[in-house]
Amino acid sequence: MKIKVLLFGILAEKADEDELILENISSLKDLKEYLFGRYPSFEEYKFRISVNQTLIEGDKKLKEGDEVALLPPFAGG
Repeated sequence: MKIKVLLFGILAEKADEDELILENISSLKDLKEYLFGRYPSFEEYKFRISVNQTLIEGDKKLKEGDEVALLPPFAGG
């Protein structure tokens, strides 16, 4: 099973990439564990998560082809 993970803002900067294709991640909980292991600095930042352009609170099962976006706070002028 593959999912696409889109990184924005400071998270994309810290990862030095803005898109990941990951396999064998079955839930948002699994995704966070993977990301915090690969990018420990992510734990310092608050961010929201959307799955297929819908904001999600808590855990959610993921399925093949899901698009997950990690959305840190945005500021603009």
